[in-house]
Amino acid sequence: MKKDMLPALSAAREYGIKRMVLLSLQGADRNPAVPHHALEKWLRDSGIEWTFVRAGFFMQNLSTTHAAEIRDRGQIIVPAGNGRTSFFDTRDAAAVAVRALTGDTLVRRAVTPTGAQALTHAEAADLLGAELNRPIRYASPGPVAFWRHRRALGTPRAETVVMLALYSACRFDMAAGSTRDVPDILGCEPISFERFAHDEREAWSVC
Repeated sequence: MKKDMLPALSAAREYGIKRMVLLSLQGADRNPAVPHHALEKWLRDSGIEWTFVRAGFFMQNLSTTHAAEIRDRGQIIVPAGNGRTSFFDTRDAAAVAVRALTGDTLVRRAVTPTGAQALTHAEAADLLGAELNRPIRYASPGPVAFWRHRRALGTPRAETVVMLALYSACRFDMAAGSTRDVPDILGCEPISFERFAHDEREAWSVC
């Protein structure tokens, strides 16, 4: 992060960029273990206009990063324990970011757009199973077991560390809060987990 992101932000400021929207994550202000925490601090001190979109946990992580495990093993394998997570669709995140970039009401504000409800990963697995018409199980490894699992898959060390930090936030309910930011900003309800599962079902389809 210090090697890539902060120099990039500094260069953008030098080139005259006046406003930036940081796609952060829910609870970043309380979780110094995630890189978003330091990025928020830099932007606060930068002198430019900023908005922090502290999004709930992206639904699309399940249709990208974890898609193969769901498809091939019928499992969601993350160390989130029984914590609840406000799963959030990236399409809503993009719409909020556009509003922040094109209007003035969100300047120097941190918003926390989330899904309408907080789910456990076991409940998310059940909803995926209902859409796919086959059992999907939630496996909840401990941090060490998850580390070994991701490293065996070839996940880089730095990425695995960030994943552990993110799922620790889920485990301790730091990503559980649901807000009304999406209706307040966009004028519509957030995309539901059920709609996400239906729209993305091909990601988990077994050939």
